Amino acid sequence: MKKGLLLVAMISFITNVIAQDRVIRMPEPPSKNQNIADEDVVKYWCAFEAGGGSTAMENMKNVAMVGASFVGGYRFNQYLKVGAGLGVLYYPNSSNVRDTKKHLATPLFVNARGNILTDDIRYIVPYWSINIGTTIPDGFFLTPSVGVRIGEKRNAFLVSVGYTLRHMKSYPEHTKYYSGALLKLGYEF
Repeated sequence: MKKGLLLVAMISFITNVIAQDRVIRMPEPPSKNQNIADEDVVKYWCAFEAGGGSTAMENMKNVAMVGASFVGGYRFNQYLKVGAGLGVLYYPNSSNVRDTKKHLATPLFVNARGNILTDDIRYIVPYWSINIGTTIPDGFFLTPSVGVRIGEKRNAFLVSVGYTLRHMKSYPEHTKYYSGALLKLGYEF
């Protein structure tokens, strides 16, 4: 019996010694300094987008459009980015619908966009975007859209669908608002 008690005491002592050598480390949350440094890296952003669409007006001739734009801006956080953009827009069937023979226009606009969900742990993130500006020579336009960003914070492909409301000169010599749909592909860096 003494031998059994001595054996249990030795096993208990050895178990205690082994358990004290083992250090269990729990994951630590990132420090505030790491988050600030990460935010500084992605403060400014740029995007190039190209796409096309058409107006969708009932009982009227519709205007097709193809264009490209460049936007650059400031990132307040992952849910709000604000920037300014410049682009080129081509109307292939312009002379059949509009009161002009010109097929090219230049959009100048302000863009606001942001993520719908956080991009900290996701590779595919849904986002929203709104363009408000003017198209020279036509006038005011508004284009809200939703899409997905595929990639990292600084390198992401963009796919979006949107609605457009455009002020355009049309036959017979008056201006109208046209509604339409757009599909855009882009790259954000």
